[in-house]
Amino acid sequence: MTRPKLTLWLGGRCRLRRIIYRENRQMADHVAVHRSGLTMPVVTPRFIDNAWRRGCDFINMDLEDSVPQHMKGYARTLIKDAISNVTKGGAEAFTRINHDLVLADLEGIIWPGLAKVNYPKAEYAEEIELLDSIISRLERERGIRPGAVEIGANIETSVGVANAYDIAAASPRVREFGGAGGYDMSRDLGVEMFVGFDQFVYGKGEVELAARALGLEPHTAPFTANTTGSVGDPDRAFLEAEAARKCGFRVGGGLHPNVVEPQTRGFTPTQEEVDEAHQVLDEYRKLEVSGETWSETDGKIVDRYEAARARKLLDWSELCSARDQEKAEAVARVEAAGA
Repeated sequence: MTRPKLTLWLGGRCRLRRIIYRENRQMADHVAVHRSGLTMPVVTPRFIDNAWRRGCDFINMDLEDSVPQHMKGYARTLIKDAISNVTKGGAEAFTRINHDLVLADLEGIIWPGLAKVNYPKAEYAEEIELLDSIISRLERERGIRPGAVEIGANIETSVGVANAYDIAAASPRVREFGGAGGYDMSRDLGVEMFVGFDQFVYGKGEVELAARALGLEPHTAPFTANTTGSVGDPDRAFLEAEAARKCGFRVGGGLHPNVVEPQTRGFTPTQEEVDEAHQVLDEYRKLEVSGETWSETDGKIVDRYEAARARKLLDWSELCSARDQEKAEAVARVEAAGA
């Protein structure tokens, strides 16, 4: 008697997953460009006041680790006005809330212009469903377009890794998905943070596979050794971003202004790569005319797989160019208004 119920439950669950996957694929038609960003305490005025000058794709205003406990309540009151400040240079506004202060934090931060709520230490799908419900109510009450505010479900514990797929599938507001590294993960696993090997490889792989299975943008990076703990090394930031892009990742972020430009550059295809992609497509068009399935040009194979890869690179390059132009125009408007 239990088998039909189990089959019904599994069937319903699979249908839900397919619906969410389809919604996420539709969202992918409007790919966000989040190559570089800075996480900063909202209670530090000089950081917020200068955020628009940093050239970031996004600014993540923090209510969590960088804000002392006695300032949590005050910090959330700053978000509403800070949104317009950090976005006037073209960056998107995100806010990282506290895991244990969800309702109070959301009530204080969901205002027009906020693009994403970053939720730390996500461990269960029910947490994301609760966030979705509260955000939906606040969007209705405050005149915000339904679904406008994304949820960043950040994986930072072993429980979160174990439940990664369910967490990522819990809401269509989750459009980028990543984590499974950093200080909290290192403490949870009992491993050292700054070592010369990838102590987070398994968890990062699980999170990436969950994201890709659901049509989400994975937010992680291949291993790059950092034994010093430096967060402001521009050379390392570039190498990590470039390596991440070549591994199929497109989302960055950091803590120090020195990493913004290198990340943006590393996640953006070079002109040489763009030219090569055009050459691949030109050669592939010749193959289509001739009826052949592959050829070799300058020692490189050209086939439908490489053609698809070339198209994807060119699409991403165009999105990056448009994003850079959008930010440049925003900065020009601010400077003109102040002149």
